[in-house]
Amino acid sequence: MDRFHELFGNGVLHRIAGGSALAGFPCDDQDATTGSDVWDGACQCAGQPIDCEGLPGGTNTIGSPCDDGNAETTSDSYNANCICAGTLANDCEGVAGGTAQPGTACDDGDPDTGNDLYSANCECAGALIDCAGTAGGTSLPGTTCDDGIACTTADAWANDCTCSGTPVTIGNVSGSTLVIGLTSNAYFVTPVAGATSYEWTLPNGLATADNSAFVIVAEANNTPGEVELCVTATVGACEVTSCLTVTVDFNTGIATSDATSAEWFTVQPNPSSGLFNILPSDNAKEPVRISVHDGIGRNVITPFTLSLERSFPLDMGNVAPGAYYLLATREDRQQVVKLVVALK
Repeated sequence: MDRFHELFGNGVLHRIAGGSALAGFPCDDQDATTGSDVWDGACQCAGQPIDCEGLPGGTNTIGSPCDDGNAETTSDSYNANCICAGTLANDCEGVAGGTAQPGTACDDGDPDTGNDLYSANCECAGALIDCAGTAGGTSLPGTTCDDGIACTTADAWANDCTCSGTPVTIGNVSGSTLVIGLTSNAYFVTPVAGATSYEWTLPNGLATADNSAFVIVAEANNTPGEVELCVTATVGACEVTSCLTVTVDFNTGIATSDATSAEWFTVQPNPSSGLFNILPSDNAKEPVRISVHDGIGRNVITPFTLSLERSFPLDMGNVAPGAYYLLATREDRQQVVKLVVALK
């Protein structure tokens, strides 16, 4: 909404103290045929008509004299299509006094063009018809369009003038498929580009304190059996869902190796005022790709590759306090750690 509509909302003039919508200042009158739009003394936004040379307020208007560069024409002027054309004694088809004059309609015989006109030199040519069917239009192959499908992005016209985009996809949910009752288990999905929210659907038997991030920690009850947890990511009007089947094993209360988590690293201190240390927990030497995201998956630290042979400092002192998520990828495995940046 432009400033004019803001000022005159609900039909009432609303003046804003200290605002920039002052007489003589630029505005937008929403009229494509005008330019150099400014506010006048009555708070009306108006521009000057754009002439045939593309100049707001210019003198080369329709009907004004011009020079078409053809010495054989007379009475040169801009016609309704803003073409500078004069009159030939013998028209473009050689007829004395004929109507096939420069600037008039013709047929160039090319089905891919439209609005065909004679030039000042009697050449019949038209403007290329774009993918939207408009002669001289801007909907050309490679330009943006809307394929009408909510779950695609970066829609563009192809060379055959079909409008299509890249499908929005969501990866598999990562996390243990076999958990012990009464334990906490992390589940996450690789952040979806452009996602504005995530919502986890947990079955009976699993619970979480927060289901709105791309990663959750779910608490399992002690009822054995298979359950399914799902996450839905929202990208604009699109929703994509991924699910994982999890088997809950009965917890006897006796610690076993199955109930422990073989993590690659820990992060300390956590919470922190912004400076964390990544500490290796195993002896593996494979490089690990690290990235840090906010709750909806946006990068807050550019991804980098790290060797976990020794501790590594992670400086997040420039981010706002809150919860963030460190995502580590090693070959085909992933680990996620929730980081809490505390108030300084």
